[in-house]
Amino acid sequence: MHRLLPAVLLLSGCSLFMHSIEKPKAEVRNVSVSSAGFSGVTGELRLDVMNPNGFGVPLAGIDWQLSIGGARAVTGSVQLSQTIPAKGVAPVTTSLTINAMDAALVAGQLAGGARDYRIHAKLTFSTKVGAVDVELDHTGQLGSGGSTTSLPRVLGSL
Repeated sequence: MHRLLPAVLLLSGCSLFMHSIEKPKAEVRNVSVSSAGFSGVTGELRLDVMNPNGFGVPLAGIDWQLSIGGARAVTGSVQLSQTIPAKGVAPVTTSLTINAMDAALVAGQLAGGARDYRIHAKLTFSTKVGAVDVELDHTGQLGSGGSTTSLPRVLGSL
């Protein structure tokens, strides 16, 4: 009986580490522009991040690239400290800044009729077994759905 107890404890301890971590998922809720000036354009990226695991997962950072009409508009990185709850969905909002030079390139794309955008993001989660990255690609049309209707007007005013 005493020999069986350590084996049972060892197997039950191993089962804790055998459970795999499911990758969280993310969806773009909205891309918007809040202001424009001589230094560039600022806006926000809003995501819904879903955690399928039975434990909270800390979101450590987001790296992203936004393109409009095929022209890179903005790239950025933000460090976060937000835990996505177990079996839950959490809204995540981060700011976007388009510098004046990139804004001028995008304004040229918009003047030529481009209205499509693409956002590519990599979300990095800190877990007890190491970093877990989740890639996200989202495309849309400016002026439809969750995207902003003011981006062409704002960029055209620069």
